[in-house]
Amino acid sequence: MLTKQVIENIYKKFRKRPATPDELNIALLFGEVFDNHDIYIDENNLVINSVDESSPFHSIPLDRIHQIVDFETVVAIVLHSSIIFLNKHDGGVNVHVKTDGPSLLDRIHIGLSR
Repeated sequence: MLTKQVIENIYKKFRKRPATPDELNIALLFGEVFDNHDIYIDENNLVINSVDESSPFHSIPLDRIHQIVDFETVVAIVLHSSIIFLNKHDGGVNVHVKTDGPSLLDRIHIGLSR
């Protein structure tokens, strides 16, 4: 199950992009999820046709992907500040967008304003 803690661990584990897109687990996208999501690589972009064309997650430059991770029911495409979860059994897509907490300066300002 993908809990908040699991998602936080994914961001921590895959903070940096690989040196080349060849180091990504791209084969995972052409296994169980391929039929449901109509995925293909166009030049240097990963195109996910199950995501609306107007979405910024429809076409993703390969050099922006940090990793592709397999889970029991989904395959996760890890980016710097978001994770795209592609369901293996249907065309379902979920996106987690990372939210940053207040910076140190913001916390000091809030503390002083009280």
